[in-house]
Amino acid sequence: MLPPDLRYESVHALRDGRLYSATDGFGVILTALRGGGLLLHTGMYRIYPLVVRNRHRIGRMVPNLPRPPID
Repeated sequence: MLPPDLRYESVHALRDGRLYSATDGFGVILTALRGGGLLLHTGMYRIYPLVVRNRHRIGRMVPNLPRPPID
C-alpha cells in the first residue's frame, strides 16, 4: 500500500501484484477500459504527461463527488 502523501502525486495501478505508476500505470488502466486496448496499442497512453500538466483544467470537467473511502 502506498503512503497517503504519495497516492495523489501520480496515477497508480496494481496488476498481478505489481505496482505501476505514471505513464505505465496509465497504460495498465487503459487496458482495463472498454476500447482502452486500442488506445494502448496506438500509443495514446503516452499522453499521460500532457494529462498531468493540465489536470487543473481537466479537473474542472469532473463532477465534484465524494471520494471513495481509502483502505
